[in-house]
Amino acid sequence: MGRAIFLATMIQGIRKVTFRRQLLSLVSNDFQVVVLFAMTDFDEIWQAKQEFAKIQLPTGAPKVRLISLADIYADHDGVVLKPTDYINPDLSGLKEYESHQGKMTITRYIDDNGNIVAETLFGENSIRLHTLFFDQNSRIIQINNYDDQDKLFGIGKYVNDNLDESLLLNAKGELVYRFTNYIKDQKVSYNITQSSTIAAPQDLTEVQDDTVKTADETLRTFEGQGKSTFTKALSYSDYHRYDDINAFYHQVLLNMNIEDARTYIDIDNIVDASKYLPSKRIFNY
Repeated sequence: MGRAIFLATMIQGIRKVTFRRQLLSLVSNDFQVVVLFAMTDFDEIWQAKQEFAKIQLPTGAPKVRLISLADIYADHDGVVLKPTDYINPDLSGLKEYESHQGKMTITRYIDDNGNIVAETLFGENSIRLHTLFFDQNSRIIQINNYDDQDKLFGIGKYVNDNLDESLLLNAKGELVYRFTNYIKDQKVSYNITQSSTIAAPQDLTEVQDDTVKTADETLRTFEGQGKSTFTKALSYSDYHRYDDINAFYHQVLLNMNIEDARTYIDIDNIVDASKYLPSKRIFNY
């Protein structure tokens, strides 16, 4: 029986038709399949599990194993969280308001000034999925993520509604990994035909001297500055630093013993990720 592992680093990958096609092909051929939800935005993990549940596997096919970074590093050594690492307000004395999001329940905690301090989402079986914490301007400043046993495994810290840091905890609630996001400028360009009904974004500038000819008409070229995020990782088990998140993913795969397994990586990440696996045959989805 063959083995295969899917490295899922973004929830968009789970939603791809190519992911489902590759997965169904493997299980139909009796492969033992593992899907690793390796997102460092931990709030995507419960969402990815919901997306995966929509996939109808063939009757009698081998069960697909779903794991996360928290599962892999549950028994690794860590350090005790410092009070400055996260916020932990007492919600017990606040007013509670309950609402529903489909089959899921949301409980909001309101202070004496009428502000939402926190919001907890529960799954279909009343399993706590996450708790959001807000500042006085209703911006998210932290998200606590919980596993199926209601244990806190990940903390996301936000600045201006953007994920700034993610803290991965082991089974004892100790800090095992810190993932830090950095924003950098990135040049973006669009080529648009004269007859296009889609307008270029307003923050782009048309480049007058750089037109491109097609068989039918001239393409207008627009340029501008975009933003991209890159992530660094720090281990609190051995204090190894990873300046490239793909170097960290390489270490994760090594921990999983993938020598005799097919490795599937999102085609959007395959160029960056595959350079850390030079001798490994990589498949994409």
